[in-house]
Amino acid sequence: MTVAAGLAAIAMAATACGGGDGGKTDVGNVDGDPNATGTLRVWLQVDAQTGWEDVVTAATERFNQKFPKVKVKIDYQQWSDHLTKLDAALGGSQPPDVVEMGNTETTSYIVNGAFADLTEHTDKFEGSGSWNPGLEASCSSDGELYCVPYYAGSRVVIYRKDMFEKVGVSEPPKNYAELTATADKLMTKYGKDRHFSAFYMPGKYWLAAMTYVHDAGGGIAEGKDGSWQGKLDTPESVRGLERWNDLVSKYSRADKIADEADPQQYTIFAQGKAAMMYGLGWEAGSAAAKEGGGNPKLEGKIGVFPMPSPGGSGVMQSFTGGSDLAVPAKSENKTWAVAWIRELAGMKAQEGLMAAKNVPNNTTLLDAAKSDPDLAPFAASAENSWFVPVAEHWSKVEQSLVLDNTLAEIVTGRTSVTGGATTMNDQVEKALNGG
Repeated sequence: MTVAAGLAAIAMAATACGGGDGGKTDVGNVDGDPNATGTLRVWLQVDAQTGWEDVVTAATERFNQKFPKVKVKIDYQQWSDHLTKLDAALGGSQPPDVVEMGNTETTSYIVNGAFADLTEHTDKFEGSGSWNPGLEASCSSDGELYCVPYYAGSRVVIYRKDMFEKVGVSEPPKNYAELTATADKLMTKYGKDRHFSAFYMPGKYWLAAMTYVHDAGGGIAEGKDGSWQGKLDTPESVRGLERWNDLVSKYSRADKIADEADPQQYTIFAQGKAAMMYGLGWEAGSAAAKEGGGNPKLEGKIGVFPMPSPGGSGVMQSFTGGSDLAVPAKSENKTWAVAWIRELAGMKAQEGLMAAKNVPNNTTLLDAAKSDPDLAPFAASAENSWFVPVAEHWSKVEQSLVLDNTLAEIVTGRTSVTGGATTMNDQVEKALNGG
C-alpha cells in the first residue's frame, strides 16, 4: 500500500511538471551555460562508495571542467530503503537531480512519468550504440529513453585459493562435476565447523535460484497475447530448482531464511566460514578490504571463475543485473544532470568500473575484457545472461517477496520443490497481470 501511494504521488507530481505523458520534460541544451551556479544533487547506491568512489570523483571532476561553478552533492543510499526515500522525495519539492536505480526497478517509475525523457540526447551518451541490451531494455519504453545504463553486474564464483590448495585443488573447476567434487573435499576437511559452507548459498538468494532455473531451460514468465504466462512450474524450471536446492542442502550452512545481502555474504566469506560464494566482482574486493567487514589477510588469496553449467558444458547463465541513471521529471537541473550522467556513463568511467570488477554498460568494452585475465571470468559470465520479465508490474513481484519466501520454504523443507514452484508461478503470474 505504501508503494502504491508513493507511485500515485509520483504520477501526480509528474503531471504537475509536464511529465504525466511518460516523463516528456524539456531537458534543454546539454552543453549548458559554463558560468551557471548552483548545486546538482545526485543519489547513488552505497556500492559505489565502497567499491569505486574514485571513479565517481573523477567523473565529477570532468563535469566540473565544463561547469566549474556547479557543486555536485552526492548522497549514498542503501538498497534496503532507497525506493521509500525516493517516493517521498519525488512527491516533495526538492527531488534529487540524478538517481541510481536497479535495472529491475525502473519500469513502474517510467510508466508513472517520474523520469525525464532523454531520447533526443541518446546519441550524445558515449557508447550508446553498443549498450548492454538488458540494461537498455530497462530504460526504454515505446522506443523512447528514460534512463541511461550505468553498469552491469555479472555473478561469478568467488573462492578461497588457499582452501582449495589445502584439499589438493590447484585451479578452478572447469565443469560442474569438478565443482561439486571440490565442494565434497572442502566439506570433508572443514565441515566439522557447523557454520562452514563449502559453497555459501542463503535460502532467499532468488537471483541465484532463478539462474539455475534459466540454465535448465526454464524461466520466470513470458508475455503472450497481451498477458503474462508463468513458467516456473514447467518441468525445466522445476529441474533447475531441484539442482539449486541440492547445492544448498549439501554444501551450504548459510541461514536458510536470509538473503545474500543481510548479512552481506562477503563478510561471512571474509570470516573464513565459506570457501565459495556466488557473487558480484565488488564482493571479492570487499572481502579483503580493511573496512566494511572485510579481512585484509585475504589479500591475494581470493580468486574468481565463471559458474559452470550443471546442465552441460559451458558457463551457467548469469542474471543481467546492474544499475541505471535517471533524471527525475521534477528536477530543476536537468541540463547539469544529463551532463554529469554523460561522464559517469562514458568510456573513461566505464573502464574504471571494469577495474573494480563490474561489467561495463556497453558490449564494446565487454569484448575487450575477454582478453584481460582479471576480467575474463566476468565477461564470460555476462556473455550468457538472462533478465527478469520486462513487465509493467515486475516491481510487484519483487516487493511481494514471493520468490524469496517460497525459496526459503523449499530449503527448510516446509514445502516441496514442485509445490514451491507452483506457488511462485501462480503468484508471479497474478502480479505480472496486475492482480
